[in-house]
Amino acid sequence: MAAIVRSETYYRRPPTSTQAKWDDATWPERALIALEYALHKRIPRPAGDNGLTVWARIDYGRWLAECPQCSSAQVVTWSDPRMTCSRCFAGWTALTMPADPEAVEAPLVDLPAPEQFWWADDDPANPANQQPVDPGPADPEGEA
Repeated sequence: MAAIVRSETYYRRPPTSTQAKWDDATWPERALIALEYALHKRIPRPAGDNGLTVWARIDYGRWLAECPQCSSAQVVTWSDPRMTCSRCFAGWTALTMPADPEAVEAPLVDLPAPEQFWWADDDPANPANQQPVDPGPADPEGEA
């Protein structure tokens, strides 16, 4: 039904950016340029890596990664596996991506976007890895 969206297909050059500036920027930098235009604010450029790593996942048909500090999400790509947060300005965060992203996408592309989800098996945030919450002792009176 729909190809999986990543930075290359999500972020577009805003009219305020020259083609040369856009062409010279990496995809994570292009995300910042596009977000600055959309949010009507300047986003500071990271001075360097923050030493953190997050897992990328497919969520509703988009490659996403969440900021490790504030959980704000950004559309990402495997062609340059890093991101920076446009909300808390956490610095460049490395992304953990699957070895073969196209193989991950292949079984999902024929599904509608609301059904296109994928989490890495090793991702600690993967819902399949979460332990069930103990509801606690039953109410002795039998009431809810």
